Parts: sequence; C-alpha cells; structure tokens
Amino acid sequence: MAKYEVAQGCTWCGTCLYECPVGAITLEPGGARINPDICIGCGRCMRNCASEAIVERREDK
Repeated sequence: MAKYEVAQGCTWCGTCLYECPVGAITLEPGGARINPDICIGCGRCMRNCASEAIVERREDK
C-alpha cells in the first residue's frame, strides 16, 4: 500500500484536507503534513494537489 508525504512546494491551499477521507492531513506553518499512521494510501491528496507537492513516500526495506 502506498503512503504519501508533502515534499516541498505546498501552497497551503487546503485541497488535500478536503480530499483526505480519513483526516490524515493537517496544515502547519511549514505546509501540509500527512500523518502516516492515519493515511490509508488512497492517493486522493496527491492526485488533487494543485502544486504537486505531495509525493509517494518511499518505504525503507
């Protein structure tokens, strides 16, 4: 299952907040933040991010 993170370039538009069905995203002073413990990996945040700041998180194996 893919999980996501905010890399750089977040413009604080808030679209990801509304797209996340489980409330895993918060807006902080440095930009949006995705809680990996809550994220279900649906990808809605990444697909709808206007600034393309959300990327698939790399898992260490």
